Order: sequence, then structure tokens, then C-alpha cells
Amino acid sequence: DRSHPRSADILAKINQISALLKQHGHEFDSAWITRSLHDGEDSESVLCGHSEKLAIAYNLIQEPQPTFIEIIKNLRVCGDCREWHGEGVTVVYYFSP
Repeated sequence: DRSHPRSADILAKINQISALLKQHGHEFDSAWITRSLHDGEDSESVLCGHSEKLAIAYNLIQEPQPTFIEIIKNLRVCGDCREWHGEGVTVVYYFSP
């Protein structure tokens, strides 16, 4: 869904975080994808569309940037998201220019 007015900024932030994570050894875990991929999709593009990652990216594009982000979810979080959150927030805050 690209209906959010800042969806381009959110996706750009996700791409930035993903690039930093890959530089630090993160590999997207396709085992967490539960459906067939469509044309033009890869495991990274599908996993980066998870709501938890979108919520974190949205918070990171806010001005001023929040010092605390809390994501509450009543469903299970996939393992790739769990790993991305732990590594991703650390990489963004400590390694990005």
C-alpha cells in the first residue's frame, strides 16, 4: 500500500537501513515468506514491506527524530523482522552519517 503521503520517504528510509544492514552482514531470511513471490519481487522487497519495518522507518523520518520507538503488535513477529529491528536500529543510530 503506497497511499500514505510520505510513503516515498518511508521506503527510502527502509532502503537506507537495509543497505546499512547488508554492509554489516545481514542476510534477509526468505524462510519467513509464506506466499509465492510475484513478478518483480524478491525476498528483500517482500520482507521490507512488513508493518513493523514500515513503522520503524516512519518514526525515523520524523523531525525531530524520536529517542524511543515502541512497536506493539498483537500477532507474532517474523524472525527476519526481529533480527532487523535489533540490528537495524543499532546500525542506524550508531553507524549512519
